Amino acid sequence: MSATPVTSVMPVISASRRRGAMRLLSVVAFGSLALTGCGEGKEPADPTDPTAVAASTGRTPWAGTKQFVTVDKAWAEGGLTYLSVRPAEKKVNTRFDTWEIIPGTGAFTTVTMTKDARVLLTAPVRGDDASGAGRGEPLPSSQAEFVTLLTQLDPGTAAGVGYDLSFDGQGRVAKLQTLYRP
Repeated sequence: MSATPVTSVMPVISASRRRGAMRLLSVVAFGSLALTGCGEGKEPADPTDPTAVAASTGRTPWAGTKQFVTVDKAWAEGGLTYLSVRPAEKKVNTRFDTWEIIPGTGAFTTVTMTKDARVLLTAPVRGDDASGAGRGEPLPSSQAEFVTLLTQLDPGTAAGVGYDLSFDGQGRVAKLQTLYRP
């Protein structure tokens, strides 16, 4: 009786399983297209575009989610704070142990903050004058103070700051935290 080396059997089993998995994935993909109507010339909603999500699902944009964004401007009107935001991407820059912010493209979207939204600021938004705290330590702030500080930032600096936003179930910002940038 001759023994078949394990190495010669493994590629056959692996290739067979791979083909079976690919068939299963193809069936699932085509079934999803048929059920959602995506094959009828409709593009699926981009989950980072709140307008597309609202139009396709009927849900309030970003409701109950966390998003990383850049903020173009902030203002208060009628007792509410508004932000003009656009999705962005953050990546760890291991060379300098900091974050790299990659701004998104497309139009900015206006979102509303809840009246009791938590605002946590780090440098450079809050400045360097926070006594006893490190520049990267997020410190609580009021919404009015945040609006003032953001409008006072140099435009180049403001464009490079990223924000972690948490949205409540109605699509309003319940928490805003700046991402520390030295």
